[in-house]
Amino acid sequence: MSGAWTRIVAMALKELKVVLLDRRVLTTLIASPIIQLILFGFATTLEVRNIDIGVVNRDVGVASEQFLAAMSGNRNMREIRFYPSEAALREAIERREVIAGLLIPPDLSVHYARRETAEMGLLLDGRRINAAQIVAGYMADIAHEAGGRMRPELAHPEPEVIARHWYNPNLEYRWFTLPGMITLITTVIVLSVSVQAIAREREFGTYDELMALPMRHWEILAGKCVPAFCVGLFNGMLYVVMIPLVSDVPFNGSLLPMFLGISAFSLAITGIGLAISTVSHNQQQAFLGGFLVIVPLMLLSGYASPVDGMPHWLQLVAAIDPLSHMLTISHGLFLKGLPAEAIMPQILPILAVAVAALAVALGLMRLRHD
Repeated sequence: MSGAWTRIVAMALKELKVVLLDRRVLTTLIASPIIQLILFGFATTLEVRNIDIGVVNRDVGVASEQFLAAMSGNRNMREIRFYPSEAALREAIERREVIAGLLIPPDLSVHYARRETAEMGLLLDGRRINAAQIVAGYMADIAHEAGGRMRPELAHPEPEVIARHWYNPNLEYRWFTLPGMITLITTVIVLSVSVQAIAREREFGTYDELMALPMRHWEILAGKCVPAFCVGLFNGMLYVVMIPLVSDVPFNGSLLPMFLGISAFSLAITGIGLAISTVSHNQQQAFLGGFLVIVPLMLLSGYASPVDGMPHWLQLVAAIDPLSHMLTISHGLFLKGLPAEAIMPQILPILAVAVAALAVALGLMRLRHD
């Protein structure tokens, strides 16, 4: 067994040397993820600010004035633009001058004076669906606020609900995106390294020499795992340290469970990458195969949309997605401070994927060689 370990270490050192001696690779693996962490972490947000909204105001009473005053006082509004007609407003939305348009009817103040229900029209740019939905929520809040000011006797006709946000008191979107970026960027980096491991040998014509070495297939595969695994572990833990330094996102958990989670996750993605690399004839095919795998993994992870909102059969598929479990670990440790015993149920499925992926890679290697 000692001989096997010696051969694995020799293969691992050879592979690490290939990665570490290439300055372009080092730049890509270290500098690029840090830049991505900073840029994407602060650029990706569901908050919609600096809103330009168009208004067609046909009302000359107090109600429209107070409503427009409430709009102007909203911190998310940048500019209110007035248009003479609905057609002009529609053209402004079409040209993306404004994201939404408000149609104030001529009898708005009359209805308010009579304590009757008043209606206004809101046109939204459906091409920017997320922003449009959020703006619609802003406008509903403004309408409620303005209505309370104009008719205080009806401002609180029902019990008031006081919301308390656990784990993210101010609902800062960065508190969700930055811990999640650990999973996404680690996936990209590990897969980029691992899909080249065997495909590179075929492309450079050294695959037959590799197979002719006095090593078992599993020993070769183990040695090929090391660079991608180490890169993933290094980058993942680097993000864990950097995130609290470059942002206000706290890390409330323990480093040991995070280390174990990132280790298992890096191994799983390495196994997936090696399986792709084994069936690829060159590095271009390997990168294409990695892209075809990484997109569904990210879509099913729950980062872009909640898994609970997916069809039941997709939820079953998402249950074996290692990204989904790693996101749970990352958010749980950063925001909730979960103990190690609460993290282990998420690590075990990742390890199962790692074992399965490496077994598939080993089987494909033997099949292709035979």
